[in-house]
Amino acid sequence: MTVWRGLLFSLAAFCLLGASTPQERVIKLVTLEYPPYEFQGKNGPSGIAVELVREVFRRLEQPYSIDILPWGRAIREVEIGRYDGIFTIYKTPQRLTSLDYSDEVLIEQSIALFTLRKNNIHFDGRLNSLAPYRIGVMHKVSYGTEIDTALKRGVFENVVTTDTGRRSFELLLADRVEVVVINRLGALEIIKQLGIEDLVAEVPSYRYEIPSYIAFSKVRTLDKTRLEVEQVLREIKKDGTYDKILQEYLKHYNKEQSIYDTSPQTDKAIEERS
Repeated sequence: MTVWRGLLFSLAAFCLLGASTPQERVIKLVTLEYPPYEFQGKNGPSGIAVELVREVFRRLEQPYSIDILPWGRAIREVEIGRYDGIFTIYKTPQRLTSLDYSDEVLIEQSIALFTLRKNNIHFDGRLNSLAPYRIGVMHKVSYGTEIDTALKRGVFENVVTTDTGRRSFELLLADRVEVVVINRLGALEIIKQLGIEDLVAEVPSYRYEIPSYIAFSKVRTLDKTRLEVEQVLREIKKDGTYDKILQEYLKHYNKEQSIYDTSPQTDKAIEERS
């Protein structure tokens, strides 16, 4: 009987302890395969943005998970509440109806245009000068107000949509598109992976900076978590941790300027193409 009493006492104590410390909720995050910002590494998700998110949730002591999905599906999954949050996502009026964005920028991204070096692309700084060319873009990806508006208004006469940035460059190599609209660092990573540095160049005179964020599903009601994430993002920017993470990843890409032919086009080349 004494043994049974001891076992019952231990079981009761365990139950009381479990009741006083309920299991903390795991915040489920989703992102896309988009090196060097986020990608599936050998030991799980990795990349610049992933490391920033990890540091934020480490400081919050908040359990979390990160899954990588195709971008269109990732957005839908957060909108309906299957996932709690998503990154790195641009802010658009449509997305604000279903997502609560952190006010603090997660990472600034730069949109650029890429083409084959052999192409005589005439770009005078205005997007409508690209109207005659076949333009490659990714499905469900925002490229900032300028390009999103041009796409919506049909400024480009021939738009080819792909599921990945890599696929856009494969179509470029196959002469099925003439200009790829893409995140600049993502493009550099793809160019490196495909080994096409000598074939591809950035179209001069265009660079559009866009802030990207971490956002949370309105269905999940995570205002407290969102505000805590904002606060920690501010803290790691202030104490130097943020810049340290960025520079560790960006130091390689800062040396890649030489792959671009930014020399101005001759009048002859422009006349032949126009």
